[in-house]
Amino acid sequence: MTATIRAAHADDIPELARLRWQLYTEREAHDEPFETYVERFTVFARDALPRDDWRAWCAEERERLVAAMWLHTIPRIPAPGHGAPRPMAYLTNMYVEPGHRSHGLGSRLLQVFVDHCTSGGFELVLAFPADDAYGFYERNGFTRPPDPVVHRLAH
Repeated sequence: MTATIRAAHADDIPELARLRWQLYTEREAHDEPFETYVERFTVFARDALPRDDWRAWCAEERERLVAAMWLHTIPRIPAPGHGAPRPMAYLTNMYVEPGHRSHGLGSRLLQVFVDHCTSGGFELVLAFPADDAYGFYERNGFTRPPDPVVHRLAH
C-alpha cells in the first residue's frame, strides 16, 4: 500500500508527537516520560499549526501516520538593491518510520516540501540532518556547504 502525503492538521497532533518521539528515541536515550513529552509537544503544535510561519506534512497509511516533516518560514531583512527579500525555509523534524524507509516515501515527502517552497518563492531550504541522513539529502538535490558559523549557548 502506498502512503498518502498530505498537510498535517490539529487532529494529527498525537501522531505527530509520537513520530517526533520516535525520531529522538532512535538516536539518544532520555528520561522524560512519553506522556510528559506529548503534553509539551501538544502546546507547541496547537500554537504552530494554524500560523502562517509553520506548516507540517505527513504520510498516512491505513489511518496511521508513518512519516512527517515541518517547515518554519524564516523571513529575511531587505537589502539595498536586491528587491523584495525571499524567505528561507527551515526543514525540521523529517522522519520516516524504519519500516517505510528505502521505498521512496522520504523522497516523495521531501519533493512535496521542495515544490511548496519553490512555488512559495523561497530562496533556499536549510536543514540540519543527522550524520547518517546526509546521503538521503544529497540524493534529493541538497548540497553540503561549509559549516555555518555557530555559537552554541549553554542551557
